[in-house]
Amino acid sequence: MIKLRFSHISDIHLGLAQYGSSEREQDIYDVFEQAIEKSIDDKVEFVIFAGDIFDEPNPKGRTQIKLANALIRLNENAIKSYFVLGEHDINNIKDTPIPFVFNNLGFTKYLENGKPILHDDVMIVGFDKFRKKEIHLFKEKFSEIDEIAKKHHGPKILVLHQGITEINKFAGEVNSTDLPKNFNYYAMGHLHDKFEKKFDHLGGPLAYPGSIELTTSE
Repeated sequence: MIKLRFSHISDIHLGLAQYGSSEREQDIYDVFEQAIEKSIDDKVEFVIFAGDIFDEPNPKGRTQIKLANALIRLNENAIKSYFVLGEHDINNIKDTPIPFVFNNLGFTKYLENGKPILHDDVMIVGFDKFRKKEIHLFKEKFSEIDEIAKKHHGPKILVLHQGITEINKFAGEVNSTDLPKNFNYYAMGHLHDKFEKKFDHLGGPLAYPGSIELTTSE
């Protein structure tokens, strides 16, 4: 039995002022800080951010500071973190995504598409959000990383910001059968509702933690 203690957080949407309300914007900041403090209190080994950290690719300065302060808190407690990009983090024009700044400063670590990262004996692999029509490009990458995972004897975590069609046929971009089979945990983002399921053809549970604060599911 593999036992790991880590936090899986997705769809934070820092900076979202729901209904145009500054109070709702503050609600998201507050609950994000609570999630970070809960991770610290639980003495997790690391934190995974499964995309849509920000609500828009060019967040306000105070929004960026909220993330910076959270990452500093984790680092002060010797807790590393890893992230992938969701569609809200990616700019439509060719520009460096803001979360990369925190990667370059050493506050957190970007899970570069399909490149394994080792956290002690834990292998973590992540992919940024991709469109449904791009799945054929990723199937080859999935196959390659599955072979690497098969040979790794420690725990293995796959991080994706994608909709699974068997869970939500309207927001799904890939089938569960498209995913690499040899991972122990599938850390998902994108769907805002909490969901967890163990598929027979996958090596471990597939989990959506849901958005950290109530937001629309569309």
